[in-house]
Amino acid sequence: MRKNRRNKFFSMKGLVMILLALLLLPALSLLRSTASEPSLEVIEEENPSAVRITIVEAERRPVIRAGLTSSATLEAKESVVLYAKVSGRLQEMPVSQGDIVKQGAVVAVIDHRDQDAQEKALEAQVNAAKAAAEQARAQLESATKEKERYERLLKESYSTQQELDNRVTTYQSAKAAYNQSLATVKQQEANLSAQKVAKSEYILLSPMDGVVLKDFSLVPGTMISTSTSIAEIGDMRTMKGIVQLSELQANKVSKGMKTIITGDGFPGLEFEGEVSRISPYVDTSTRTLQVEFMTDNNPSGGRLKPGMFVSVLFVEVESHDTLVVPSNALRDDNRVLVENDGVAKEKTVETGLIFSDIVQIISGLEEGERVIAGGKSLKDGDRVIVEK
Repeated sequence: MRKNRRNKFFSMKGLVMILLALLLLPALSLLRSTASEPSLEVIEEENPSAVRITIVEAERRPVIRAGLTSSATLEAKESVVLYAKVSGRLQEMPVSQGDIVKQGAVVAVIDHRDQDAQEKALEAQVNAAKAAAEQARAQLESATKEKERYERLLKESYSTQQELDNRVTTYQSAKAAYNQSLATVKQQEANLSAQKVAKSEYILLSPMDGVVLKDFSLVPGTMISTSTSIAEIGDMRTMKGIVQLSELQANKVSKGMKTIITGDGFPGLEFEGEVSRISPYVDTSTRTLQVEFMTDNNPSGGRLKPGMFVSVLFVEVESHDTLVVPSNALRDDNRVLVENDGVAKEKTVETGLIFSDIVQIISGLEEGERVIAGGKSLKDGDRVIVEK
């Protein structure tokens, strides 16, 4: 019986040992794995992770400019508002807002029937005066012939001096009558010319080639007075704008200086002009000077309109066919980093114009090089990964 108890004890002990071995086996395996492989921290120390970067290729731009920027409202170079010199009822207005007119084109006609009647009456008077002058001329010719004939007769003793004197008196009277008739013709013609001028005031003509900017909504039948605006006509072939500049700003501007005009009315486009006038005095109330610029409207295809709000750049410096990189790519001491096969490489460059968004590169870079934008903590030789 004692032997059976011993066997049972040893069986229980063996079972416990087996269970312990099974429990310790995973721990031994983990320990063996840890001992045979390096830690994660060691991997990171031996192969540091590459920095993710953004690149921008160095590119050429056709032109970059720097200068003073201001804003202005465009106007037609020349414009005029037509007023009538006479009062009356509007008879006809053959033009309306937006129409293109030539110099001398009829813009408006005021009822001038009374003027027409007066003109015809004066024409009749002129014709009558001319007829009377023609009759006086005939009488003068007859008197002249009679005087000459009696002069010959007196020389041949066929006439007396008294008869000749009578013929001379008749000649002088005919000559005076003829001269008077000519003066009357001139007077009547002058009256007719004055009437035609007076009548012309009832017909308003365009003083220039241009566009009808305003027609003031006038229609036939409207009563017109000398204070009534009939139409505004402007020459839009050349546009102008006026800006107010401070004394310091105005010192940077000169007559003939190039300007570049941009605006919301023609997005993506720009048009050249030049400074046409600089005010000779400073406005004491605002401490500013007026600067006027002009631009040819033909290259724009007539896109520039009076009243447009535009931005104008007074060009101080300009560079053509220029290599540029983003401003955040430029580091201290005129250095940039470029990406080459996953490695950051440092280059020293010569810069030109510097703007808020771009920098002009004169030398040190080639077009198309992959410049690293930002990443100020990067150093030459650092490994990089380009973000897509």
